[in-house]
Amino acid sequence: MMRKRNWEILLGLAAVLVGWHLAGGTAQASYNSMFAREGYLAKHERLDATRSFERRISRYKSVYVTQNKAGRIRNVSVMFYAKPQRDHFTTYASHWINVRQLRNGQLYAYNDRTVYGNYLVAYHQFGRGHGTTIKAGSRPVKLHFSKKGNLLIRYQKKLLTVHLKSGQINLNGKATSAKHNRQFKGKVPTKGTRVKRLIADAKRYLGVPYRYAGRDAFGGLDCASFVDQVYLDVEHRDIGGMTGVQQKLGKHVAVRKAKAGDLLFWQIAGQKYTYHVAMAIGHGKLIEEAGKSVHISKIANRNPQFAIHMK
Repeated sequence: MMRKRNWEILLGLAAVLVGWHLAGGTAQASYNSMFAREGYLAKHERLDATRSFERRISRYKSVYVTQNKAGRIRNVSVMFYAKPQRDHFTTYASHWINVRQLRNGQLYAYNDRTVYGNYLVAYHQFGRGHGTTIKAGSRPVKLHFSKKGNLLIRYQKKLLTVHLKSGQINLNGKATSAKHNRQFKGKVPTKGTRVKRLIADAKRYLGVPYRYAGRDAFGGLDCASFVDQVYLDVEHRDIGGMTGVQQKLGKHVAVRKAKAGDLLFWQIAGQKYTYHVAMAIGHGKLIEEAGKSVHISKIANRNPQFAIHMK
């Protein structure tokens, strides 16, 4: 009887171990699948934006957009705040929903809720005549891509209409005003050399909290969207919002050859893609969005694997 009981215990332990193994394998497969989907979407975005702006549309909401030279809106972020907002930086957004445009004309959307610790978000892709519902915190937000090519965003009995082609943004049928456009902690620097302007602009974002997949500094950024925003501000150039896209911007060179304004990358040995990016600012230092917020570090203490010259 005792021997039979021991066998039952051993079989039970084996079943538990197999279950753990299968669960771990499933979780890893799910992570890899989501990461691959993120990379696919990032590589197929329209990257012709030349400017961005942030506009307060009500006391507790703002919208961030990027536009190309023709004024067409490429990306939209709706920001939700816990405290009243003014026409200057007041507080960071509590929640946000981002909608981005693909080269095939479709849209994809996601919110600030990460699904693997502080990383990865769930993506929703849809074309004209279709939409999806995403939550901003606990409140549902309905997104619809009209057959006319407009993005309709419904929340709390409000309707925000973003005319992607003309660049007009309406709230409940009334045009929002550019007089409520907001600068984040000062204006984009316009004096000095290209490199000095890049560094000065990057420092405007010191202290911005780390938020995975964030696009608007008023709600938080991640490492790639931070350097993308700096280059969009200063050079009117969208370099992509993921390291997997940015690492292909130029030839990989040794970190010791990096100059101020160049990008620095981190990569796991044997892996194809990178997982972190920062910008060299000279004197052996870099500026990065990592940990809690944007900060300056010594390159020697951070040990990036390679650099890319940015021209």
